[in-house]
Amino acid sequence: MSLMDYIKGPAHKVNAIRLAGELSSLQKKHTELEQLAKECGALEVQKIRERIKAEEDSLNQIQSRSVEATKELRALEQTLLSVRQQILVLEETVQLETFALYVPKFRFTNSSEYKDRLDKIRAQQKALIKSGDAATGNMNWEVNGKKSEGKKLVNDMVKLVIRSFNNECDFCVDNVKFDNIELGEARIRKSFEACNKLGRVMTVSLTSSYLSLKLDELHLAHEFQLKKQEEKEDAKKAREELREQQKLEQEIRAARDKIAKERKHFAAALKNLQSRLALASDELERSELQARIDEIQVKRDELDQEEKVVDYREQNAKAGYVYVISNVGAFGEGVYKIGMTRRLEPMDRVDELGDASVPFWFDVHAMVFSENAPALEAKLHDRFAAGRLNKVNGRKEFFRADIKEIEAVIRSNYDAVVEVVHDAPAEQYRESLRMTMPSPAIQAAEKAALRQAA
Repeated sequence: MSLMDYIKGPAHKVNAIRLAGELSSLQKKHTELEQLAKECGALEVQKIRERIKAEEDSLNQIQSRSVEATKELRALEQTLLSVRQQILVLEETVQLETFALYVPKFRFTNSSEYKDRLDKIRAQQKALIKSGDAATGNMNWEVNGKKSEGKKLVNDMVKLVIRSFNNECDFCVDNVKFDNIELGEARIRKSFEACNKLGRVMTVSLTSSYLSLKLDELHLAHEFQLKKQEEKEDAKKAREELREQQKLEQEIRAARDKIAKERKHFAAALKNLQSRLALASDELERSELQARIDEIQVKRDELDQEEKVVDYREQNAKAGYVYVISNVGAFGEGVYKIGMTRRLEPMDRVDELGDASVPFWFDVHAMVFSENAPALEAKLHDRFAAGRLNKVNGRKEFFRADIKEIEAVIRSNYDAVVEVVHDAPAEQYRESLRMTMPSPAIQAAEKAALRQAA
């Protein structure tokens, strides 16, 4: 059979029909696959877009939370700064108390007010004990089946705990000083805890209100002592000022008596000279008498000026001298006493300071007269407060400072041409040092003896 016959035969037709069907089926599947591919592609794109949207939403939420967290962080930083400042203040307070610079809990103006408050505090303690509020206990306790025995036992335990606590507190109050106030407070608190532990079985315990009163008593007792010492120093200062005022008045009276006496003497001498001048005929004698009269007139004018100064000092209570003195032998280099006196002769006050209290005389670096001596002294004290040797008692006017800085403050607040001595002679001190050091001859002899012995 030829090829053409085969193609035209029935078998070929069947195969062609079958192939056409398969082709149609394949084309349909291809179309379906293409449609499915399109749908899958669209689905994947949609999923990707949805995921991108979700990620963007998550990012926005994270950014929003980040902004809020930043605000919270800034607020916390401000809070931390405030807390740190409070901690610094508390640390400074604790440090001050550690170095015995006590910070008062009460601020009364005089010791009598402290005494009154102490009496009230102790009266309140007695009232708490009497009312049963100083310490509490379980009154339902039974002993041998009897509540009355149990109540008596608890009451006895309450009394014992209060008495023990009071003894410890009284010791702390009676012995409180500037350097043990914190230890006293810690001891009272420790005693409070120990007494409460002892009464724990019977539920006997001291109350916090009673502890608070005891701590107030401790602080009041300490501040009462400080205030009494302060008042004692103030009284001493007032007595010293009174003595200075009395000495000034004595000097003024003596100066007036001296002026009156000299004025009387000059008046008598002037009257005598004038009468002699009226009787004199010789020109030379008249010239000599007139010269003596003129001399007495000058001295009378000087007396008038001196009397004006005395009048001014008597009327002006603030006029006086501010002095800057040192004592190298007693206090060392760079330590100065800055004080004030209203005496007519200020060196009398300096001589008194070096009379018996120190081994050597004071050297004067500056002696400044001022119409308001207290104000000038206060400015100097304020300027060199950091160098004050005694930071507790303000009456002790010794400062560690540079004399050039003292000079600059005086010139800026008083007088630009005031005389200030920088180097202290310290004659007695330096002479004493020289006397205690062996002479060169003795030193040479000692060295020779040592060489010979070797």
